Amino acid sequence: MATTAGRGILALGTLAVLLLIGVVLALLVDPFTRMPIEVDGASEWVARVLLVLAVAWVVIGMLAARTRLVGRPGAAAARATWIASTRPWRARESTLGVLPLDRWFMILIPGFLLVATRIIQARGDGVGSVVLAVAGWLVFALAVRLLLGTRSPWPIIAAVGGALVLRCIVTLAALSFSGPEGVWPALWSIGAVRVLYLAIVLGLVGWVFVVAGWSLEPQLGRRRAAGVALAGVGAVFALPTATAAAIGATEALRGWNSQIGVLPWHLARMTGLYDARFPTEVLVVAAVVAALMTITGIVLALPLRAEERRRRVSSS
Repeated sequence: MATTAGRGILALGTLAVLLLIGVVLALLVDPFTRMPIEVDGASEWVARVLLVLAVAWVVIGMLAARTRLVGRPGAAAARATWIASTRPWRARESTLGVLPLDRWFMILIPGFLLVATRIIQARGDGVGSVVLAVAGWLVFALAVRLLLGTRSPWPIIAAVGGALVLRCIVTLAALSFSGPEGVWPALWSIGAVRVLYLAIVLGLVGWVFVVAGWSLEPQLGRRRAAGVALAGVGAVFALPTATAAAIGATEALRGWNSQIGVLPWHLARMTGLYDARFPTEVLVVAAVVAALMTITGIVLALPLRAEERRRRVSSS
C-alpha cells in the first residue's frame, strides 16, 4: 500500500513538473499566439463526434471493472489503456490475460483517434502533414519494438495509447468549439486560457513519453526502461528535423512543423513560423540533439554484459 501511495505521489509530482514546464513554455510563446485558429463547421461537428467517442472510451475504461461492461468486446482494452496511462507502473498487470481482439482495440482505437484528430487539424494543408505526423509515431513504435527484443510490447502499447487518447481529448475539446460560431476564439483572447491550454497540451506531450518509460520498468528495470523511452523520443524528432534541415527549413515548416507535435495544434502558424523564414541552423542543432538522445537511449537500453552485471552485484 505504501509503495502504491508513493508511486501515486510521484506520478502527481511528475505531472505537476510537466505542467510547470508547460506554463513556462506557454508564457514564452504567448505573445505570438494571439490569433486563434478556426475550422469550418463540418470539421467542428466531426471533432465533437470524435470527442464523444474518446470520452466514452475513457469512461468505459474507468468503469469496466465495476460493471458488466468488463465482459464486452473492447472493455478490457479500454480498462488497460486507462490504467496504464494514469498508473503506468501497473501497465504490465493491466494487459495480462487480455484477449487478442482487445489487443487489437488497444492499437486501433488510439490510432484512429490520433489520425482523425490530425486530419481535422490539417484540413487544407494536404495529406502530407498527416502522413508525417503518423510517421513520427511509427518511428517511435519501431524504435521501441527493436529495443524491447523478445519482451512483451503490450504494456507500453497500453500506456502510450491511453496517453494519446487523453491528449486527443484536450485537442478535440478546443476544435469542437472553433467553428465560425464557436466560443473558442473568444476564449482564446483571454490570456489565462491560452496559457492554461498550451501548458496542458505541452504537459501531455511529455506525459506520453513518461508513461512509455515507466510502463517498461517492471520488465527492464529503470535504466533500460528510461533508455528505451529516450531512444524513442530521439528517433521521433531526429528524422523530421534532419529531413527539414536537408530540404530547407521554410519549405519543411509548411508541411510538418505545425502538425508533428513539436508545436501542437498549429502553434507554428500562430507563432509566425509557419510561413516565415526560419533559420536552418536551429533545425540542425535540434537534429543533432535528437540524434544524441537516440544514441544515449540505445546505450542505456542495452542489457548489461554478464561480467559487468556480476561486478555491479558484488559491489552492491
